Parts: sequence; structure tokens; C-alpha cells
Amino acid sequence: MIFHGRMTGEILVNSARIACALAIVAVLCVLAVFFFPGIEGPYSAVNGPVTALLSVRAASVLRLGIVQAALTILYTLLAFASLVLASFWNESCHWDSFSDGAVPACIATLRC
Repeated sequence: MIFHGRMTGEILVNSARIACALAIVAVLCVLAVFFFPGIEGPYSAVNGPVTALLSVRAASVLRLGIVQAALTILYTLLAFASLVLASFWNESCHWDSFSDGAVPACIATLRC
């Protein structure tokens, strides 16, 4: 029988080596699949969950578009309000001295 003390130690060492070798092979297989994915196969298996990710991307683009539109409107309103206030504070600019359709010089001249 193999239940002899010396043989039992050799069996345990051999099984530990086999387990270590199997673990290394498993790690190498996972790394090979990760670094060299398959090109052929079902679309969802090759490219992943594209539909779900595209819907998340479309929703985030829509949200960013809404925020950008709101900020653009806010920026335009603030720029117009500052332009009107600047024209009222400018003493050389008088609203009653302009004819219909004429643009005041203090409003037409923008300096950055």
C-alpha cells in the first residue's frame, strides 16, 4: 500500500505541484482571452453589451445638450443685460437722441 510515510509526503508534494500548475494554466488562459479576444462569434459576445451602453451614452449626451443650451441662454441674457446696463451708465449715450432704427454708438462699439 502507499500509506507509507515517505510515499504520503511525495503524493502531497506532487498534488501541490499539480494544483500550482493548474492555477498557472488558468491564469494564462484568462490573460490570453483578455489580451487576445475572439474576432468571430455572436455580435454581443464579441462586442459586449453595446445596446445598453449606447443607450446610456445617448442619455448622457442628451443631458449635456440640455445643460449646454440652458447655459448658453443664461450667458446670452446676462451679456445682453450687462450691455443694456452699460449703455444706461454711459453719460454720452442718450436714448432720446436716436432716430428710429439707429443703433447708439455706445452700444455698437464693443471692446474686449
